[in-house]
Amino acid sequence: MNRRLRIAVAAGLVVLLVAAAVLAFGFWQFTRPVPESYSHTAEYRAYLQPDATLTDVTLYLPLPVENGSSPAGDALVSGSPGVVDAPPGWSFAVEDTAYGPMLALSFPELAPNYVERPPPRTVDPDGTTAAPGTATPTVAPGRTPIRTLDSYLVSVELAFEEPIDTRSPADSEAVLRPRLNATEVPCDELTGEEAVCRRFGTRMYLSYDAPENATVDVLVTYEGRNDWFAGGWTGNSFRQSTRVVATGDGPGWVAVDGEETTGVGTYRGAPAAVVDAGAVERTE
Repeated sequence: MNRRLRIAVAAGLVVLLVAAAVLAFGFWQFTRPVPESYSHTAEYRAYLQPDATLTDVTLYLPLPVENGSSPAGDALVSGSPGVVDAPPGWSFAVEDTAYGPMLALSFPELAPNYVERPPPRTVDPDGTTAAPGTATPTVAPGRTPIRTLDSYLVSVELAFEEPIDTRSPADSEAVLRPRLNATEVPCDELTGEEAVCRRFGTRMYLSYDAPENATVDVLVTYEGRNDWFAGGWTGNSFRQSTRVVATGDGPGWVAVDGEETTGVGTYRGAPAAVVDAGAVERTE
């Protein structure tokens, strides 16, 4: 290889190395967490679905509580902007029960919540439904909308300045309470390698008069999240849920099972407080 060719090859290698370094640096910069994008949020939801009219209703439902207080409960009581869903006319209270602060709901009467949607479109003579964007055939007289039983939804979204400990939230965060006898159980395969799953006991109070065959389905969920942008949106979370289905008159205090999953998502690029918190799980 002559001298000019050697110089050309060396120059080409230098250019390739510089280009590779520039690309690698650009990729590193692009995938670095953007501090301004960090957000720390939590969402509390309660679903109520009676299939018959209830009267003289009093309910106590689990709330996320830390050190005896519940930001979600306070938001509901005050009607803060964090309350993103609530049926019109509902009022809320936080009751200090034998099991700690709980969400209190009371109604003289609570009827089933039905929603209606249009019936399926009429089939054209050729056996096909009207294509999207084309004129829809007039609904034949006498056809009625489809009526479906739905839930009443109460939803609160909270934003926090500090990162949320999503690995061991029961040690330092508001979590659904009462939370009794938490026991670790296997997670499903889709949860992630760092996730830890538990079952725990909790309580609800359901008092009302109802027909003998009436059912009331109550579901309460809570989720805490840290999110940020690092070449795309990512984050980590914990979530909890508890549910009961009661038949007939309200049974009063009932023991209910709850489920929680912690350490969901990624911790690479998370704020240091999130990475450090709960890195070694404490014994329940």
